[in-house]
Amino acid sequence: MRQFYALCCICLLSISACREAKTGNEESIDLQQYESTLDRSEELSDKEQELRQLELDLQQKEEELARKNTSVPDPDIIQQDQPRTTYSGVQGDYPEASKQLLTANDLRYTSKEVLIIMRNEIFARHGYIFKRDDLYNHFAKKPWYNPQHEDVSHLLTHIEKENIRLIKAFEDL
Repeated sequence: MRQFYALCCICLLSISACREAKTGNEESIDLQQYESTLDRSEELSDKEQELRQLELDLQQKEEELARKNTSVPDPDIIQQDQPRTTYSGVQGDYPEASKQLLTANDLRYTSKEVLIIMRNEIFARHGYIFKRDDLYNHFAKKPWYNPQHEDVSHLLTHIEKENIRLIKAFEDL
């Protein structure tokens, strides 16, 4: 019986020794994981610095672009009360769109917002009733706008149709 107890004690001691050995290995694995995490955090820190630098570069380029494009008219800045009438009585802010064929150079530096107004002004001159509230409200402020038709396609001239196509192509860029 004493031998049995001695054997049990030896087994218990060997089991506890194995557990301690396993625990020691787990701690070394945790250290390795920790070191790996530190390496990754250093890499992330480097990437964050690169990203910050790229953001600063992008911001500088946007500012430069904004300075270059200050000559582009903003539809909200255009004087609402004084429409240009340089094309034989055609009123509006962009009468040339109804009287002469526009070129890509004419539209190259024009903002999308101005292109939308320019294109829809052609329809407005013919009395188109706009379904979009923003366009209706914009043209309702114009003294020359007289909404009367739901379809004005039959009233458009060849020049106006070509200009509408060209302006729309620039809008979609």
